[in-house]
Amino acid sequence: MSNILVILAHPKEDSFGMALAQAFMEEKKAQGDSVEFIDLYRSKVQQPFFVYDDPNNFTASKEMLYFQEKITVADEIAIFHPNWWGGFPAILQNWIDWNFSKGFAFTYGDKGRPQGLLEGKKAQLFVTTGAPGIFNFITGIKSRMAKRWQKQIIGFCGMSMNFTMYGSVGTSGQKSNDILNDVKAKARN
Repeated sequence: MSNILVILAHPKEDSFGMALAQAFMEEKKAQGDSVEFIDLYRSKVQQPFFVYDDPNNFTASKEMLYFQEKITVADEIAIFHPNWWGGFPAILQNWIDWNFSKGFAFTYGDKGRPQGLLEGKKAQLFVTTGAPGIFNFITGIKSRMAKRWQKQIIGFCGMSMNFTMYGSVGTSGQKSNDILNDVKAKARN
């Protein structure tokens, strides 16, 4: 049994992203995994915009400690978000800024080299976009976003990662069913 943390960053409560997150969670629960779900827009625990005077010396808030505890006990983190302007919603960036902090998620070791502190954890990223998959490939959006997550966030913090971007979301019922089935298959891996 694994501990799974599912993070959703979509402002619309009945979004396709929510449907994907629910399908993923159902599959994980069917495998006997323990699942914790956090909808960043509707969570009872909210974090204001990240501010500090000294990035090397600030006091962790009770909200930060709450989310870091969830990250600590998770064996796997699954993040669901839409592609917005080649990135992700600001609420997710703020969550990362607060909770993947220096001293918790990473540190700088010998000669200033970064060292991830979340080694052994797995991350799965599920990104949705209305643009066709070929557009995301041709324009490089998919590869840039995957590299950003891998090199600057997930991998930087020491975790392994699987990245999936689904294009043409919302264009047909069959496409939606195919995507839901793919998410369920990835939850079984």
